[in-house]
This record gives sequence, structure tokens and C-alpha cells, in this order.
Amino acid sequence: MSEPEKIIHKKLLLVEGKDAYHFFCHACNFYREDEDVQVMDFGGITELTNFLKLLANDESYDSVDTIVIARDAEKDAKVAKDSIQNSMAEVNLPVPEKSFEYTVNDTMKTALMIFPGPKQKNGTLEDLCLSTIENDPLLECVNGYLECVKAKGEKLPRIHKNKLHCFMAGKDESVGMPIGLAFKAKVWPPEHPALEPFKGIVQDM
Repeated sequence: MSEPEKIIHKKLLLVEGKDAYHFFCHACNFYREDEDVQVMDFGGITELTNFLKLLANDESYDSVDTIVIARDAEKDAKVAKDSIQNSMAEVNLPVPEKSFEYTVNDTMKTALMIFPGPKQKNGTLEDLCLSTIENDPLLECVNGYLECVKAKGEKLPRIHKNKLHCFMAGKDESVGMPIGLAFKAKVWPPEHPALEPFKGIVQDM
């Protein structure tokens, strides 16, 4: 189980997994003037409740004024949202009714983000990134290649990752890059409208 690192900032952004961790670190550096957000990887979604309980034991927890929790919708955004809400309620955090909207009580401001975004019923952070380059002509090549791969018998259960990394492999400047470094390199245009809900939450922390 993942355990929280020591709290050093008043604003915490809790994310699911190492890829998301690095993506959000670079995004916070881009969208915020001050380096005042601490990104933490809570591990798998089943670990979130215990992670929050351990976090509350930190001696600096009472100084925290903002907590944002982010995860993928995967197959069902409502199930993902309900899961985060249940974890937040169990540790007495203010529970937002909707994703990508803040709620506030006397001591804490909280939000949850379900990716790809507030209007999608399923998907992942990778899907959000891909939506920012949906008009790139290289995608025609990517889609053709993946169709060929599937025709050869490969199942591709994580097609969003296959598509994203295949796209990056087709560009010399991003081949082999992790998703977070690709954000830093602006492979995913940081001012693209698809990123606005995410950008707004990060800027308002």
C-alpha cells in the first residue's frame, strides 16, 4: 500500500499512479506561477481511503487548505466518482457533488477530477491527451497501424495507451517519452480547450 510522504504544502493534489504523478507535477508547474502544490501518488484506487486516513495523521495536516483527488473514469465515470466520494466521506472531507467543481467548508476546499473530463462517461487521462491532438494527420497512420495489429490477433485491452505511445513514437521529439514529459514538451497543447476543466481546477487550488 502507498503511504503519504510528509506534507510540505497547504495544497495537495492526490493522483492515481506514477504516470499521473509526473503528468500532474509538470502541469502544476505550467499552470501555476507558484510552486505551492504538492502532488502525491495514492497508488491504486482501492488504496485511497487508507491513504487519506494516513494522511490525516501527518502533523501538518491541519494546515492543509485544499485537497484535489484525480483518477480515471475507466469504464464508468459515475462509479469512479462515487468511489472517491465514499473515500472522502469516510475521512470527513467535504464531498463535492460533481467532478471538476470545488466544495468548501470552514477549513477545507476540495474537488475531484474524473478523466477524460466532466462530459465523458468513460476513459482515461491518456484519452484526454489524445483529444488535444485529434486533428493531427499522424493519427491516420496510428489508427491504421493499430487496426493492422488487431487483425494479426493482438487484443490490445489498453488501447488508449497503445494509441498514445504509438502517436509519440511517430514524432522524433517525443519518441519514448513518458506522458508527463510529453506535457512539458507540449506534445499535448496545454492551452487546448479539452484541458480547460483540468486547468481551471489546478489554477484555483
